[in-house]
Amino acid sequence: GTENVLRACCALNIPYVVYTGSIAAVGPNTWHEPMFRGTEDTKYRGEVELPYGKTKAMAEKLVSEANGKKLSNGGKLTTCIIRPNTVYGEKATFLHELYLSAKARNGVLNYLEPENTERNYTYVGNVAWMHVLAARNLQLKPDLLAGQVYYSYDDTPTRKGFLIRHQLLSSVDPSVRLGSHIPYWKMWLMIQLHRIIKVILYPFWKPQPFLNFPLLNTIVTTFSYETDKASRHFGYKPLFTWEES
Repeated sequence: GTENVLRACCALNIPYVVYTGSIAAVGPNTWHEPMFRGTEDTKYRGEVELPYGKTKAMAEKLVSEANGKKLSNGGKLTTCIIRPNTVYGEKATFLHELYLSAKARNGVLNYLEPENTERNYTYVGNVAWMHVLAARNLQLKPDLLAGQVYYSYDDTPTRKGFLIRHQLLSSVDPSVRLGSHIPYWKMWLMIQLHRIIKVILYPFWKPQPFLNFPLLNTIVTTFSYETDKASRHFGYKPLFTWEES
């Protein structure tokens, strides 16, 4: 799909592309390869394991390679990439699912992430604003933005993901309380048991999809970044504060 869009841009003389990548194109990948407060220039060696991250990495590579390609009218294509992290908004479905899950467990919100992980979270309105500014400045300052990658960010506190989720859900329903940490070994055993049951019962019964090892390792891996590159390159400032979000 990305390849077709880039071909269309070259054929139809559309000179600017702001591509929405993903932090998943970089990581986190396994617990062996944490990243703590990285930037766009940080070299991350972990191998991307999840299908979504693999396809995003391939797409980002295509967009980067397309920068500077000739258009049919003799001009050139100028591209840049914005990598959002986990984003949420007023109608985020996964927050609603988390809330229903907590209510089904008597209002207790258990969590998997260990104490030493760190995440950055970004509000969806600020990510959209960053795209608008990037698109505008890609035309005004193409030499500066061409071929660049930008992590999205705002003033959401750098906190553990389960604390952010608890704060959001408990502000809506004070009865939701933070439960206990689910240890890694317990989740590992549950995944193995689910795989065995799936093999034994197939094709008579197909159990619901469950957590897999790459996703488990992603959840428990420290992966965070700290950057002001978007501010320096095209004057990005968040439209919405954490409190407003």
